Order: sequence, then C-alpha cells, then structure tokens
Amino acid sequence: MISSKQKIVVQTDLYRCGKGFVIAAIWLAAIQAFFAILNLILGHIGWSSFGSDLRGIFSSWSFVLSFVPFFYFLITPYSTFKWTIQNGISRKTMWRSQMLSAVIITLVQEVLIVLFEVLADGHPAEAFIVNSSVSVWQGILFELLLLFETTMTAMAIGYFFSLLNRKWKVIVAIGGPILAAFCIYYLTLLLIKLGVFQFIGSNWSIDLSGQAAKTAIIITLVVSVVVWTLLMMLVSRISAKHMQLRRD
Repeated sequence: MISSKQKIVVQTDLYRCGKGFVIAAIWLAAIQAFFAILNLILGHIGWSSFGSDLRGIFSSWSFVLSFVPFFYFLITPYSTFKWTIQNGISRKTMWRSQMLSAVIITLVQEVLIVLFEVLADGHPAEAFIVNSSVSVWQGILFELLLLFETTMTAMAIGYFFSLLNRKWKVIVAIGGPILAAFCIYYLTLLLIKLGVFQFIGSNWSIDLSGQAAKTAIIITLVVSVVVWTLLMMLVSRISAKHMQLRRD
C-alpha cells in the first residue's frame, strides 16, 4: 500500500512534470500553427500540406515528451527534498515515492509518445493495425526501458548535485565532462599503442547477420541497460540518504 505521504510526493511529481509538458506543448503548437497558417495565407502551401504541417505538431510533442521527465528529475531533486523535509517526509519515503513517480511517468510518457506518433502518421487506425507486429511491441518495450534508464540517470545526477554547494556544482559541471573527455582520449591512445584495435580488426569474423548474433546483441543491450539503471538507482539512493538543507 502507498502511504498518504508517498501519495503527496507522487501527485506533486505528476502535476509538476505534466505542467511542464503542457506548457511546452502549447508553445510548440502555437508556433507551428502560426507558421502553417502564415504559409497558407502567403500561398506557399496548399490545404493538404497545411494538414500535414498541423499533424507535425504531434511529432513535436513526441520529441519534447522524450526530454521533459529527464529535465524534471535532473533539476528538481533538491527542491523536492526541501519541501518534503519541511512537511515531515523522510528521505527514504521521498526517494521511494520518486521511484514510483518515475515508473508512472515513464509509462505515461511511452503511451503518449506512441499515441502522438500514430496521430502524426495521418492514418491512426491503419497505422495501429500495420504496426501491431511482435517486433514493434518488442521495440516499444525496449524504448520504455531506455526511457526509464534515462530518467534514472537524470535522477542520479540531480540527487548527486544536490549534495554539492553552488561552487562545487560549477566545478563538477565544467570539470566532469572535460575529465571524462581526457580519460576517453588517453584510453583510446593506450588501446591503439597496445594494438587492441588492430587485433580486433584482423580477427573479426563474427557474422552479425545471423539470428543468433542478433539475439546476442539484443540480450547484451538489455542487460547493459538494466545494469546501468540499477547503478543509477543506487547512486540516487545513496545521494538521497546524505542530502542536507543548505543556505546557499
């Protein structure tokens, strides 16, 4: 059972995230509709193209919806921590509630993305019938897993940054990517000097066109995504456990 405190956090997350998407969707729809009407008035497009331009709004909504939960959980962890602590909600309850929020938001996100893509196609019933194959549903499930992984990554980063003061946030935000780029660069040079890439190239004889190879690749991708998601959940849990109110 979900406690009353968890319900408060989940409802707040759903409201805030939904509100962010609605605002972005209204702005996008208004801008695209304005330019579509303008092009129609100026004679640059006909009525058929006008309808296509308006259906493009759904494609834009699908694109924006892919990023809204990521930025929500990236930006809001500390503000969520502040109001939950002030309302007597523990760190553990807050984290569990946000995990539940992430699951619900990801499910709604995927359903709406699929719906918008079908509506953007222009033939909703036909598109749904044609795309109701097993491979498409497998793709949808994998996309759902990727969306949840992205959300967990954003939450882990957001919670971790909540542990830092303003000075260290700037240092980590600037120095982190630079350090990562240097590590990747020198690791690549090291592998080249060791002849790893040359060895792989001369001994690469795997047939990727076979069903067994495709299955192995899919399993590897799924396992990698699941492991990374669990790691991000662990990072966010540890960070949430050590969060403190700051004065800056």
